[in-house]
Parts: sequence; C-alpha cells; structure tokens
Amino acid sequence: MIVEVAGRRFRAVDRHPSGWWIHTNGLDEWWDSPETRFDDDPIPGQHGSFAPDAVLMSSRMFAFTGRHESVSAEWAEREIRTWAAAIAPRLDLGFSVYNAGRWLHLREAKIRGRVRVREITDRICEFQLPIWTHDPRKYTDQDSFKVSATVAPSGGLRFPVVDGSMSFGESGAVSFPGVFRVSNPGTADYFPTFKVSGALGGFTITSENRVIEYAAPVAAGQELVLSPYLGGLAALDGVDSSHNLTQAGWVPVNGEQTRGYFFNAIDPGLGAQLEVTYYPKGVFW
Repeated sequence: MIVEVAGRRFRAVDRHPSGWWIHTNGLDEWWDSPETRFDDDPIPGQHGSFAPDAVLMSSRMFAFTGRHESVSAEWAEREIRTWAAAIAPRLDLGFSVYNAGRWLHLREAKIRGRVRVREITDRICEFQLPIWTHDPRKYTDQDSFKVSATVAPSGGLRFPVVDGSMSFGESGAVSFPGVFRVSNPGTADYFPTFKVSGALGGFTITSENRVIEYAAPVAAGQELVLSPYLGGLAALDGVDSSHNLTQAGWVPVNGEQTRGYFFNAIDPGLGAQLEVTYYPKGVFW
C-alpha cells in the first residue's frame, strides 16, 4: 500500500528507507463509507417518519496517521511540523491511495483542523492529518476517447437500446457514428466530462430521453468544455457560454451500470469531435 499526500509518498513498511511510512492502522477510516444523510420528518400524530425521497452521502472526513524518522536526532518533529505547515493551506492536497493494483484519488482534499504530532523516540515522530473533502467519492485513474462528429440523417436515426445503453460496442469505444458507451464498474455514480472541438454549428448529446443541447457554433480551433454542476455550465475557450445551453439533461453513470450516448453535430467540419473523459476502473464510495 502507498499513500501520497502533496507529492510525498508513504509506504506500508515500518521504518521505510525513505524515512516516511504509514503507521499501523493509520488508514483504517479510509475504508469506511461516508455518513448518509436524508430528511427525517415525523408523521404528525402517528408512529415513525415520512420515507425520504433519497439517501445522500455527506462529505468525507477521516484521519491519516504516519511516522517520520529523521537522519539526525531531534529533527523529526521539526521536519514534520514544517511540512505540515506548508501543505495546510492547500485547496487540493493531491491525496491518493494505492492498494490492490489500483490508485484511488480524492477530489480537492484538504486538511481540516489541527495536525497533531508526538515524539516516539529522539529520531521518530508520529503525526495525524485530519483529511476532509467535499466530494465523498474515490476516483480511479481517468482515461479518454474521441468521437467524430456525425450528421443526423433525414427522418432521424434509430439504434437499439437495452437498459439505457446501446446494445452494441464496448465501453470507451465508438461502434457506430456518434454512438458510444461508458461503463462504471464501481459503486458510486459519476458524470463523464465532455469536451467538443469545432468546427460545427451546434450539437446534442443524448442518453435515453435526456438531452444536452448547445445551440451555437464552435469554430475550428475552439474547445467547448461542458460541466454538469450548478445546473449545467459551458465554457468556450475558458469563457462562460452557458446561455447557449438550451437543454442540460445531465445524467450520471451509476455504479455497475453501462450507459449509451449519441453525439449529433450540426454541419460538422473536418476535425469536429467530442472527447469523453471517464473512469474505466470505476468510482467508489
């Protein structure tokens, strides 16, 4: 096992030659699921409460405990406190864990609270980092693929759909012009990221009956990035162009689900394409 924090790696070996290692049971809380939250509204004059519409996950917080051995006596505590003070203000610690052949990454993890340090010997000190992240998911490594623009034939296009997904083609592959699939072998839902390159006169990205529609041109050499957050955002070469999103039917890829999409461009030029970023090894709670 490896833990990476702000570029520094900790190994699951006591007194690792690097001088930094994971303390025994120092990552136990990492494996716990985040707390659930939902409305608990009592039924007036009756036993129990109304059933909630959804069960949501809260932000994730846990402690990471490690140890450091210094080369010279009485330097370990000073080195830990100096390092912790330097990374404490960061908005993203770059916190990742490698275990069982894969990396799991937290999004914008931060130190929330006080870093505790205690001396074990004159050369070894133990520290505890209180880690917090607004997003409780654990993300595997990203990958991406590209989908060439396609023109909708007159009268519309029909293609087979099974359980919300095209019934042909592999995840991360394009098996029919404009048609692609994204799978999630994990347990937590997530949204793929879409980036569109011109030239084209507008486009739609459809999954089942949910549609993302951008009703404006994207010129050759321009890039449009689509985000599902805050109701749907679009940035054209870094400038907000969300007013051109006439439909924002974002839909996540749930755990253990494969979802199919159709990318349909208006008057696409040479090189017009959609780039899809996703997590082929899944996203987990």
